[in-house]
Amino acid sequence: MAVTASTSVLAGLACCLALTVPFGVPAQDAPERVTSDTPEFCLHLLDQVSSIVRDATAPPSAEVTNLSAEGQKMCAHGQTKGGIMRLRRALVLLRSQDAGR
Repeated sequence: MAVTASTSVLAGLACCLALTVPFGVPAQDAPERVTSDTPEFCLHLLDQVSSIVRDATAPPSAEVTNLSAEGQKMCAHGQTKGGIMRLRRALVLLRSQDAGR
């Protein structure tokens, strides 16, 4: 009976320890990135577009200009999802133009 009691105590302790150890703890904390349909993400994308255009050696295409202007207006008027879609498309076009040079 003593063996059973000590085994139960050990099993109970092991269970308690298992509950206190966090599972899936990342080795490093990755920077948090907003990827939802929020006005903040609209601004983040607009900043990225503006930064790439500012650093580019040539002006952006008319499509990029139109997409980023439409995206900015839509975000400003609360049409976040549509604004984000246009700003993402403008970013894709800018990055592909930049890679082609």
